[in-house]
Amino acid sequence: MKDGVHLYAKVAREIRRQIDNGTYQEGDRLPSERDLCNAFQASRITIRQALELLQDQRVIVRKHGVGTYVLPSQYNQLLDNLYSFKDEIEKSGEIPTTKMLDIELVHVDEYLHEKMALPLNTAVYKLSRLRSADGVPLILEYSYIPAAIAPEMDRFNFSKVSLYQTLKREYGIEIDKSYETLKATKVYKEEAGLLKREIDDIAMYIQRFAYADGHIIEYTRSIVAGDKYKYTVELI
Repeated sequence: MKDGVHLYAKVAREIRRQIDNGTYQEGDRLPSERDLCNAFQASRITIRQALELLQDQRVIVRKHGVGTYVLPSQYNQLLDNLYSFKDEIEKSGEIPTTKMLDIELVHVDEYLHEKMALPLNTAVYKLSRLRSADGVPLILEYSYIPAAIAPEMDRFNFSKVSLYQTLKREYGIEIDKSYETLKATKVYKEEAGLLKREIDDIAMYIQRFAYADGHIIEYTRSIVAGDKYKYTVELI
């Protein structure tokens, strides 16, 4: 690599990917700054900026005179593509599980009309799932999929099969665009028991909108146990 504008971000991203794919494990010491300079063909200033960025993201910790170490995972999801909960948890060496709580046919109300831009009373499937790692509940998800594009979707057990894989395999639908919005929220009474949290605990509220060929395929709203799952947005 040659030095350039924002090169440190590219170096940080590559080190982060090496941590995610298991090249460096939790608690491992990273190579010295000199070795990293050689590996990335970058200046020491660039390497230091990259390490500072990763430390700010709480991916590593730098100990003066000792070295740089990989911090324990907090299920830190990098938001640079359409990600898989299962894959992310497996990277942390834990066992992911998904429990389908319910799937039912409902009709678009004012709320869903605003979110999905579908006509009122349009039939949609509401899929409710609870995501866990090593038996610890992390995410409560409610997904809405238009019934017209996925008829008889309620015949599938989404405790065992992936929603996106099912859409692709059974209906020929492949997501080509998606985005999420995140904001802080509180855990309410109906969610506290499922997530094993206290009422009014702080959590993240995430909305995902997914599209194929310009048509909305999925709207999902999620409540995430905030101290267990962390998101990093890749800007460069």
